Amino acid sequence: MSKVLSEILVPIDCHYQVPLRACSFMLIEGNRASFVDNNTVFAVPYILKALEEYKIPMENVDYLIVTHVHLDHAGGTFALLKHCPNAKVIAHPKTAKFLAKPERLIEGARAVYGEPLFTQLFGEIEPVPEDRIQIVADEETLEWGERRLRFMHTLGHATHHICIYDDKTNGVFTGDSFGLGQSDPQSYETQFMVVSTAPADFDPIEAEKTIQRIVSLNPDYVFLPHYGIHRNPAHCSTLLLRSLSAMNVIMQTALDKNIADEELLDWLHPRVVEATREQVIWCGVKDVEAAMNWLGDDPRINAMGLMVAIQKKRTRK
Repeated sequence: MSKVLSEILVPIDCHYQVPLRACSFMLIEGNRASFVDNNTVFAVPYILKALEEYKIPMENVDYLIVTHVHLDHAGGTFALLKHCPNAKVIAHPKTAKFLAKPERLIEGARAVYGEPLFTQLFGEIEPVPEDRIQIVADEETLEWGERRLRFMHTLGHATHHICIYDDKTNGVFTGDSFGLGQSDPQSYETQFMVVSTAPADFDPIEAEKTIQRIVSLNPDYVFLPHYGIHRNPAHCSTLLLRSLSAMNVIMQTALDKNIADEELLDWLHPRVVEATREQVIWCGVKDVEAAMNWLGDDPRINAMGLMVAIQKKRTRK
């Protein structure tokens, strides 16, 4: 890297649910900035404050990159765009459609979170003007300042997901396709990591392919919205694949036992909680309860994702 990492990449805590739970990444090129993942409408003040602290004018924001359309990554896009008059939104073609017409997205998220939690977490979602959206193909590149960004269509977590390789940091912005976890904010060493199986597109086979694809780039870092900078992605992948394997076992057991659709979520949820706790312990975390509290409602949401994946698998037979 030509510069110290902290001078060209800044994780911005979006205070999603709790501190250090979700971040937007600010990429810096001189007096210009771009962002990867925009979190929710409630994150916009924190993002604007970061621009002010780094003395970057809002009109010098060039790109708002959305890894996928889940609302804790994309919900704040239009609200942030209103403050950044020259910015373009970069997204997967499928994500672009949801950003421009978010009604189905909102309906699906309401079904997952329920009310009033949906409104508390995400506020009002507004459509993004189509003329401000730039779609990217798999392996498409973008020259921006002194860095080249390479976009990869990555399945597993969502069918509309992209990851971004940044040659300046030799790092990958992974969205949720490389799991959730905490790292030491000084050393960037991973403390724990678990796979994300959120609905509605989780596919364990494609999830493993995506993990392997990211590691094959030999990056020095992976940048996780949940949460922060992690060094040694090869080690992270070992943790992730173990977590993914546990989810596969739970899915296959449910299929073998032919658990009825109406009973699936109640059957899956405690098993996902148990497997998640066991993964955290296996990673060597000393304060297991703190880690589980940080994960919050994710085990339930992951159980919902497994339920949908199981139902899809049954339908395909």
